Amino acid sequence: MGHPQRRWVLAAVVTTCLTASCAAPAPTEQKPAAQPLAAAAPPPPRSPVSINAEMVTIVDHAAHQLWEAERPGNAPKTDAAWANLEEHATQVAAAGALVSLAGTGTHDIVWTETDGWKKWSRALSDAGQAALKASQDRNMDALVAANGQLVEACEGCHKEFKPELPSEGIVHAHSHPFRATGTADRK
Repeated sequence: MGHPQRRWVLAAVVTTCLTASCAAPAPTEQKPAAQPLAAAAPPPPRSPVSINAEMVTIVDHAAHQLWEAERPGNAPKTDAAWANLEEHATQVAAAGALVSLAGTGTHDIVWTETDGWKKWSRALSDAGQAALKASQDRNMDALVAANGQLVEACEGCHKEFKPELPSEGIVHAHSHPFRATGTADRK
């Protein structure tokens, strides 16, 4: 390497390499981290039928079985009769949660979003649970008290949401009403 020009070129190359390797890297444009998309909340569950249909076919039917036990001569006397009341009380208790879901009825969504509807739905479930406990305990006085709660829930809800339709008056028939005797009569 005796040639002065080669030394000078070599020195320039080495200096450039050292300078480049010691220098801070050029800033790169950082893109903001991708924000995860907020997962859309699933729609609330809905009943495939209207609340009115649930009331007529579930609540009304089950409630009548409980109320009928209070009529003279209809008090449950057998384990089967008490079991029937347990079954219908369970239906009433569960129906309170069911009718808190909007269904296919015209007013269902509006109703289920109100505080009043939520209150009466809970009252329906509470009455059903009280009737269930009374039936399990074979306690007629407690059943009468639970039935009073049930009447209060039904009438209160109807006064607020369907004043034109009393809590009774929906025409329907059941082909298998169960009597306190433990037998099913066909009408």
